[in-house]
Amino acid sequence: MAKKSKLREPVRNWSLRHKILLPFFLILLLLGTVSTGSFVLLITQALQKTANDRLFACQDVIFREIKKQEILLETYTDLIGYAYLISKNDSTSESLVVQQQHLVEKLRNTDISVDFYLADSRDQIPSQSLRDLIDHAARSGQSRFRFATDIGTIPALTVAAPLPGGINPKHVLVLQTPIKPAFLRTHSSGFGVRTSLMSLSGEVISSSETGHNPPVLSRDELEEILTGKQLIRTSSTPRTIKYLFSAIPLGTSELIISVTEIPMTDLNALVNKLTVEGIATLLGFVLLGGIVYYHLLQRQIMRPVERLMHATQAVSRGNLDFHIETSASDELGQVARSFNRMTEQLKTLYSEKIDQETMLASAQEKLRFQNILSGKNRQIEKTNIELTAHVNELSALFDLIQQMLSSLDLDILFGRILQILKDVVPCDEVVLLLYNSETQKLLIRKTLGIDQDTLEGVSFGLDEGITGEVARTWEMIHLRKVHDDQRNLHYKGRNATIGSLLSIPMVVKNELLGIVNLHKNDEGGFSDREIQLVQTVTGQAAMSIENARLYNKTREMSNTDPLTQLANRRHFQDVLEKEIAEARRYSSNFSLIMIDIDHFKRYNDAHGHLQGDVVLQEVAQGLRNNIREIDLAARFGGEEFVILMTKTNKEGARAAAEKLRLAVAEKIFPGAETSQPGGKLTLSLGVAEYPEDSDNATNLLNLADQALYRAKEEGRNRTVAWNSEAPLLPYLSVRPIFKNAD
Repeated sequence: MAKKSKLREPVRNWSLRHKILLPFFLILLLLGTVSTGSFVLLITQALQKTANDRLFACQDVIFREIKKQEILLETYTDLIGYAYLISKNDSTSESLVVQQQHLVEKLRNTDISVDFYLADSRDQIPSQSLRDLIDHAARSGQSRFRFATDIGTIPALTVAAPLPGGINPKHVLVLQTPIKPAFLRTHSSGFGVRTSLMSLSGEVISSSETGHNPPVLSRDELEEILTGKQLIRTSSTPRTIKYLFSAIPLGTSELIISVTEIPMTDLNALVNKLTVEGIATLLGFVLLGGIVYYHLLQRQIMRPVERLMHATQAVSRGNLDFHIETSASDELGQVARSFNRMTEQLKTLYSEKIDQETMLASAQEKLRFQNILSGKNRQIEKTNIELTAHVNELSALFDLIQQMLSSLDLDILFGRILQILKDVVPCDEVVLLLYNSETQKLLIRKTLGIDQDTLEGVSFGLDEGITGEVARTWEMIHLRKVHDDQRNLHYKGRNATIGSLLSIPMVVKNELLGIVNLHKNDEGGFSDREIQLVQTVTGQAAMSIENARLYNKTREMSNTDPLTQLANRRHFQDVLEKEIAEARRYSSNFSLIMIDIDHFKRYNDAHGHLQGDVVLQEVAQGLRNNIREIDLAARFGGEEFVILMTKTNKEGARAAAEKLRLAVAEKIFPGAETSQPGGKLTLSLGVAEYPEDSDNATNLLNLADQALYRAKEEGRNRTVAWNSEAPLLPYLSVRPIFKNAD
């Protein structure tokens, strides 16, 4: 039974043919699948990138062409306005008038229409949108652009410009050039895309295809586009289309939205076709390879193996005269010849001698492999040690760089950068210099290993010393002996450097940020590995410094009122809450001053909002010039300001408020003598103190505002402090400077 089991055992196992063919087919199928998938993925990415490039290229062309039309209209407006001004001032310049009329007639014979309107003759203006545009231009005194969609049958780019020389009524020049669908088709058909122009309300102004409507933008998407960003959006119903939205400014006060779109259906069909063809090709190659390989296996491998198997069976039965006929020179042929030699040796050697030789050969082979294995183990151990050291070094460098990137405070960041450089590359002194593009000077910002006071005020031009040369050429300089180079200025005699120097530029976005100098007291310089590490760290350091600068700039902009450059209301309220928390913790006090410009609406109505903005800016500058650095001035809203005076009681705040009031009252503002009561622009101020008047932020602001209101009730141009015992009665108030101030 045991013998039958042994005879049946090969039947249950796979044959050699299956063991060879199956892995071959699996490997071939796996490689084909991976290559086909990679090919389809690369084609998909390439097609997607091509579609994006076409969208962006077409959008740039549309932007430039519309701006060309805008510049053309503005140029003709300036020419006609200049001729109009000369003719108004010099009635003898008849030739110039004739040229102006000739220019107007010539423009009317083209696609550009020319019209003149009186700004206050609204009944003569054909449409509401044109009336609004002319009113806007007349009020501002500047040219104003807009797309007019209700003037003619074709949307037109329109400019309205007040003609110079008049006061009221004003003559307004209106030029229009139509933006036809053919205009958009001409500049977008070459890219295989469609183009539309939309208003901010989502209305289609013009489109390269009649009756085509792009998708409606959400409020968040519209806000993103209005910040100057370009928005890519893909629609999948009823067919896949990719859209690119971007804003195009018209003049200084209007915007339109450019929409370029490209259908992705053809691209998807191409990808599907390539996928099907790739799979079919893969299956064909697998089938063809299997047939070829099967016949090759059968002829060149399996037949010699079968002959060798019959020979071994014969020898196992005791037939030592069996001989394998073969002429092959491959491994199987060598095995066959070795088998034949073995059978010859079996005939002449005794079994004991064969056993001894076999044992000796086995021992020798084992010893040889042990020696080989020992050598390989030593080599692997050495390689592992080097790799471990390299990995540890990179890990430490990564941790240090992460620490560097974790801070947005520039002073802390500079210190971390220098410490990281000194930790990564052993050196004695490190100096960080920052480049000022306005002065074109390199200023020492941070030092390590050198007393920073020693180098205080030292700067380098682009033509001074090694540091200046590195900044000028953006190329690293490595000196193994600093005394051998005459370019070394020893920081203009402030610090006598010795040994070796490595100077590395820090460049971000093709702009020079600064220079890092590393000094070693020993000569011989820095190794290639150390230079590479320094370059890696300085590259990351440059990006970290740039990110920190951008963050600080963004934070400053978000906390600043854009008109007055004072703190905005949100930032002021944040600081006020922090100041209350600190005052509670340390039992200290502070005061608030609420400020309002008297009769500011009269000034605005008389002189216009632009001149009113100038007044707000000058008042804000006066506040900055007359408060301490630790105080915070903010624009609270409209013409109202507020000042937080740290660690100041009500009496001190009142004195400061009086100083501000007098500074503004003594200043001459253009036009105030005719529009303001008393001929001067004045302030009313209200004062409240924490915690004497209130320990709540909202209530404290309200009390200061009530004091300000009482100052206005009492005649304006005065300071009133809140009195908790007599609410809304003046406390420490002053008499007005001008007799007829109201």
